[in-house]
Formats: sequence, C-alpha cells, structure tokens
Amino acid sequence: MHDLDTLMAKGGEKLHLIHNIEFNSGQTLAPAHINYVTLGTPQHDSDGQIINAVLLVHGTASSWRMYAESWWSSQMYGPGQPLDLSCTFVILSDNLGAGSSSKPSDGLRMEFPSYQHSDVVRAQHDLVTNQLGIKQLRAVIGSSYGGRLAWQWAVQYPHAVKGIIPMIASPFALAGRRGMQDYLGIEPLLIDPTWDGGNYNETPQNFPLAIMAYWIFMSGVSHLWNAAPTRERSLRHLPRLAEKIAANLDANDWIYQLRANDTFNVSPRLEEIQAQVLAIAVDGDEMVPVELGQLDEAKRRLGDKMDIVLARDSGRGHAALQHELGACAPKISQFLKSLD
Repeated sequence: MHDLDTLMAKGGEKLHLIHNIEFNSGQTLAPAHINYVTLGTPQHDSDGQIINAVLLVHGTASSWRMYAESWWSSQMYGPGQPLDLSCTFVILSDNLGAGSSSKPSDGLRMEFPSYQHSDVVRAQHDLVTNQLGIKQLRAVIGSSYGGRLAWQWAVQYPHAVKGIIPMIASPFALAGRRGMQDYLGIEPLLIDPTWDGGNYNETPQNFPLAIMAYWIFMSGVSHLWNAAPTRERSLRHLPRLAEKIAANLDANDWIYQLRANDTFNVSPRLEEIQAQVLAIAVDGDEMVPVELGQLDEAKRRLGDKMDIVLARDSGRGHAALQHELGACAPKISQFLKSLD
C-alpha cells in the first residue's frame, strides 16, 4: 500500500525556492532549490497554527525516497502506526547538496559553496517556515546523517521543534575512527588524476574505491560473513556494491556530503536543547558505537528530556535499523504521543 508510487500520488514533488541563502562560510547561493514532498493533511489549532507536522531527514548518499521504501513506509504511515497519515502531516525533503535539491553536480561542481550541518538545517527551516507556514514542528526524525541534522535542529532552532528522534546518530563530533572513515571516503578521489579537481566528464576511477573504504564499517561482521562466506565472494562483494552506489551518485556531491561533517559537534550545546529527545541506537553499530558512552553522556546532561532505545544486535551493524524498526515503532509512537 505504501510503496513509492502511492506516496508520490498522495503528495508529489515540489521545489522550494530560496532566492539567496548565506552559508556559515560567508559564501552565498542564489538561488537555492529544496526538493520536497508532503504526506497527510495539516491540522490547525485555534490560532490557525499547524500542530501535526513531522519532518523526516535522510542520510548520506540518499534522498527523501528512503522514507518511501517499504522497510519504513509499511511500519510508519498506516492506521495506528507512529506517523499515521490520517493525523500526521509528514514533510520529506532532499537535503541541501543531495537528491533533487541544489547540489554541486548541478553545474558549480567544486565551486559550490562549502556547507555544513547548520547550513542544511537553515535551508530546511526556510522550507518549513516560509514555504509551509509552520511555526513549530511536532518532531524532526532523521537517520545517521539525518540524525545528526535532528540534533542540529534542536540547538539551532530550540523553540521550533517539540521533539527530535535522532536514529543511529551521536551529538558528538565525528572524530576517532569515525573521522578516519570520512577521510578514507574522500582521499582516494583527491589523489585520482581522473577526478581532475572535480572537473571530470566521466565517473572518476577511484570513486568506487572511496565508497568501499567508507562502506566497510556500514554492516556488521556477521552479516558480511553471511554475505560473502568464501574468499572469492569476499573479494567481489564490496566492488559490486560500490559500483552500484557510484552509478547513482556524483563524486563531487559525495565529497561535499562527507565534508559537511567537519564542524559538526552539538555536545557543547546540549544544555540549550528545549525539545524532548528519543535517541535510537543499535547494539553492534561500528559507526556509532554504543560502547563510547556518548548517548549516555547526553542523557546524563539532558536528564528527563531524553530517552534511549537500544535495538538488538542483528549482525548488520549501522544498517540494522531497517531490520529493527518494527521493534522500535511502539517506543516511537509513545514518544510522539507524549509531545501532545
């Protein structure tokens, strides 16, 4: 019922025009376009304010369409489900720099303004307030990179959202091995002559290698063993996956998305958060390891404002959320109802 075609029929893609957006770097983009879809119907209070809007924010190398896939839509949008479309107004947008929103591959390539999480959220806030007329979101929900953007929303616009659900995302800087992972995802391109400073006409030769270096930590070790239980298959698994990803992604867009992580660090500002927080983590996630205790530290500082749901280790690591969402759905429903 809730496949991509159904969701498109319910909403339909639109473009929000921002005549001029200034980035934290001081650079500007004029104009900028944010691609978005809405599902459900807005509900208004006695003052005419929309009170049932939820913003969904996608992850790296993705688009709003990740929330139209069956793993999410079949468990979230139906009657009695957390984002029941009969009573929830859902906003799905492509992040600045991704999907069909303004991005380097539109033509500016490496001359595109350098953007960070705060710039992406600024563009989303413009969409929500100026295009859709929403003063306060009921919630912002995001996965991975989208989860970090949910954390960013809570400190950048503390009164514009009642609750956030950052999934498989920490409010701390992407340092340690996670920072090294972003380095490995970019460096093979920068030393590739066919990248040509971003001025390539064909996909750079090292792009699949860059994706492989980054993606190796996406899945858990047991899942990778099951996917490639022989020497021959283990040598073919990542190259095939990387070629598939590279065929639908631009190398410059990829670089910009990973570099957007450079200045992210919400942890010094946790006490500024006014929203309620439901953080969803996955045991066995090597990209956001629970053993680092970062979510526990955030919980200690936020107190009753924050709860943590720890999904079981299914052997799929960072990618396990798609398989464990059903177990988390009741907690998500309870959290969203509590915001009312």
